[in-house]
Amino acid sequence: MSDGKMMERKHGTRWGVAIWAVSVLTALVAMPWAASDRLPERLATHWSAGSGGPDGSMPLWAAAFLPGAIWVVLVLLAVVPARWSDGPASRPATRGWAVAGLLSGGVFLAGAQTSIVRANLDHADWRQADPVSVGAVVAFGVAAALAGLTGWAVTRRGRAVATPGAGASGPSTEDTGA
Repeated sequence: MSDGKMMERKHGTRWGVAIWAVSVLTALVAMPWAASDRLPERLATHWSAGSGGPDGSMPLWAAAFLPGAIWVVLVLLAVVPARWSDGPASRPATRGWAVAGLLSGGVFLAGAQTSIVRANLDHADWRQADPVSVGAVVAFGVAAALAGLTGWAVTRRGRAVATPGAGASGPSTEDTGA
């Protein structure tokens, strides 16, 4: 692959990551605020595994900003190593895992935030919040895993195109003199 094509791919990945990071952050923080007129002052944010009833809460502002803060930390943990990894050979692999982590993390956090907001809608007190179903948790967990696998596969495909023959191993007939 030519240097120009490689630079285009690198800049495309950067823009994609930046747009994804800002979009997820905006959604995580805005979701509770957008529905604030239909939410209690404190939101149920944790449910008992045994009874399924809410057993922990946060004020609206914390329920909006805590997932956003977790997301910012995840973005930094993914972007910094990918940006400053040792040498050009390790960057594509690091970039693939960073993209997979950001896609799956963003989908998972958005699913969790959506479930929390939905469970608290139209209740006067957080203790009255609807349970979050196991099916919902499994659904956004599977969606997160699929998003991560898709991101990893797409960056792997780009890596294979960028370095043809990189998968070949072992001696060739040229190496042995045959």
